[in-house]
Amino acid sequence: MAAHVRKGGTLEETEGRQCLCNGLRLCNGLLAAVGLGQRRPRGVVEPPVVTIGQDLGFLRHIAPDGGEYSAEAGVRRLSAGLVEEASASV
Repeated sequence: MAAHVRKGGTLEETEGRQCLCNGLRLCNGLLAAVGLGQRRPRGVVEPPVVTIGQDLGFLRHIAPDGGEYSAEAGVRRLSAGLVEEASASV
């Protein structure tokens, strides 16, 4: 919270929010999302966190009826129109 305020934010903006970074400045939740979460005592594994920011305008394209959507649908939307390059033979 102190870093947010130091960078020009307000303390009120932090209410109900949680920092993703630990003291080592590693975003453990984001690392856990790609299979690199920390292992805690007694076998507890860091849970994954996925963020999408504040701009949710893309959701109407992924779920036009306002229903559920998946990460796969998001990736499909983001990669629409991309052409896969042929792999160079080794």
